[in-house]
Amino acid sequence: MTLLNLDNIFDRQKLEDLFSQLEAVGFHDESSQLLNQLRVFVMENFHVFNDLKSAIDRSDTTITITNKQGIITYVDDNFCGMTGYTAEELIGNTHRVINSGHHSTNFFRELWNTIKAGDVWRGEIKNKSKRGSHMWLQTTIIPLLDAESQPGSFIAFRTDITKQKEMETKLVKTMKSDFKRTFEALINMVYKVEKTGESGRYLHTMIEGRLAKKVGLPTELAGGIFLEEIVDLDSERFSFFQSRYEEAFQGNEVDFKYTFSELCLYFTLSPIIEAGNVVEVVGSAVDITSLEEAEHQVRHLAYHDQLTDLPNRSKLRNDLDQWIAENKGRFALFYCDLDRLKYINDAMGQFAGDQVISSIADRIQHVIKGKGSLYRYGGDEFIFVLTEQFCQEDLELLGEQILKQINKPLTVAGKEFFITCSIGISQYDKDGSTSEQLINYAGIAMHYCKVNGRNGKLFYSKKMNQTYNDLILLEGELRRAISKEELTLYYQPKIDVVTGEIIGMEALTRWFHPERGDIPPQKFIALAEETGLIIQLGEWVIKEACRQQKQWKEAGYKQQRVAINVSALEIQRNDFTEKVRRILHETDMPPECLDLEITENSVMQNTEECIKTMNELRAMGITLSIDDFGTGYSSFGYLRKFPINHLKIDQSFIRDAYTEPSNAEIVKAMIQLAHTFGVKVVAEGVEEREALEFLRNQKCDYYQGYYYSRPVPAIEFEDMLVRG
Repeated sequence: MTLLNLDNIFDRQKLEDLFSQLEAVGFHDESSQLLNQLRVFVMENFHVFNDLKSAIDRSDTTITITNKQGIITYVDDNFCGMTGYTAEELIGNTHRVINSGHHSTNFFRELWNTIKAGDVWRGEIKNKSKRGSHMWLQTTIIPLLDAESQPGSFIAFRTDITKQKEMETKLVKTMKSDFKRTFEALINMVYKVEKTGESGRYLHTMIEGRLAKKVGLPTELAGGIFLEEIVDLDSERFSFFQSRYEEAFQGNEVDFKYTFSELCLYFTLSPIIEAGNVVEVVGSAVDITSLEEAEHQVRHLAYHDQLTDLPNRSKLRNDLDQWIAENKGRFALFYCDLDRLKYINDAMGQFAGDQVISSIADRIQHVIKGKGSLYRYGGDEFIFVLTEQFCQEDLELLGEQILKQINKPLTVAGKEFFITCSIGISQYDKDGSTSEQLINYAGIAMHYCKVNGRNGKLFYSKKMNQTYNDLILLEGELRRAISKEELTLYYQPKIDVVTGEIIGMEALTRWFHPERGDIPPQKFIALAEETGLIIQLGEWVIKEACRQQKQWKEAGYKQQRVAINVSALEIQRNDFTEKVRRILHETDMPPECLDLEITENSVMQNTEECIKTMNELRAMGITLSIDDFGTGYSSFGYLRKFPINHLKIDQSFIRDAYTEPSNAEIVKAMIQLAHTFGVKVVAEGVEEREALEFLRNQKCDYYQGYYYSRPVPAIEFEDMLVRG
């Protein structure tokens, strides 16, 4: 019987013969009728197949079909003409017959793995014709799925791009001849270094670019110039560059910053390796002076209050931690909270309240006069750290002097006010040995002072520790809540600033206590971190968020990326990566749909281990974000070192960015510098349309906040997914 193949489809007589043979076999009446209908349909539409073949024959594209073992089952005339082989020589063979040997085994292994997985492969392949000539073919291979949705055969479309590749080669040769002029016109600097003979001297064989001339380096190098001819042999600069060059000639990529002629330059050194040996090093330098100045400005703004220019709470914690780590001795902490400042704000507006804050800051500074440092801790809170030697009487006297100075009449907008203050005092190391303890204990004492009539001072004592007793009780209840899964997750959408579309969400833990009611997250999460329960809590959050994602996926909703906060204790554990991998496997969650948010302070607590863990997570395809940026170390140098995808700007900067010029400059600098390092930016706490417009103008990528939605239960977030 005539076999049906692609050639037969395009031959009317062979089709007629095939149907005649089928009729001769004999069928029941119903089958015979169906066969006749099929015959009529095929013959009436023969011109469609014929037109298709004519179009293929006239095009520059060739077609081949292989079975799932890679055996060629069909080739068109174009492919035969291109390769010089006949159809008989090709069919039944594999494509190895036209292999040029140009590509590696891994190249073809990756190609084969792609199409076997049911995916389309596109690329360029260099083949060899029967005549021995080489040709470049732009190739697309499409899997044809069988009844079980598995690749049963593969159809390949090829276009000859040999002429284009030859033109590219000529273009490259032309470009090489222009490199000298191009280098000379470069804004930055490029150079090459060789290591000469046994002496190990470093010879610069090329220095080009306008930046080189700007810093006074020679660019006309007949025979090259040695390092010691550029910098003094006995100088610190020579030793510095010599050590960096030595590291590069050992086969390492090297980057560093150095100041030339008052310009801060960022250098990179890349070894050129041939036959396992470094033959030369290619270097480049970029002027990052403006970036350094911007980072310095951002660092100052991030560590200082914009209203008073006093150091802020982040600076306080860092300074206290450093003081304690360096064992500099005793100090006392005065937690000063202005009484009823809210009434002035309500009666006369925020501007009047700001004037009061500024005046009080000046008054406290007048009292302390170099005895320590004053910080603005919050809206109406100041913390003074006394670092000079003191006794108990000194603390009493200083507290009274601060109160007396604050209590003096204050005139704002033509009106006279009397401001009072409540002060709590803690001492290192009498009351506590960490910055967290000392701030907390001084705060407890300050609150006791307020309860007992305000406008006074109190020293912390353990009798005030009922708050901690409550926390101990709460810890046991939190353990039970985690083990019995009494917690729940709320979800806050993340929005694309430009399109307004939901691009993901942040999962936030909520605890609705059967007796205490709604427990604030900052309270029980801080407790969990202090007691180590954060490990169990964090695992539950990741598992629950992934489970919810799977449920939404099964319900037919588009799968979104979910962000989850990770504590320092979690990311520093050796088993964290495997724990995440296991949860993803158990919940059938794609790694690219998980975003782990880590605070910058968490990362800095154990930098090397954190970077190792982050690299492992990133290799899995998980998105990594730095959370609350601007409230901790806030150095953009970390963005280059840490394998992160997103940077989240803390809401304290966003809230007033469109009204406060200083905040606007901080946010603008953060966005620009983050984009410089290829990091996407997420703005937190967007509550007003004006804030969103400001972010859009600054080309921020994403935002979240009450302007779009508060955190909501899963069922309400599902409604958002329905609305799109």
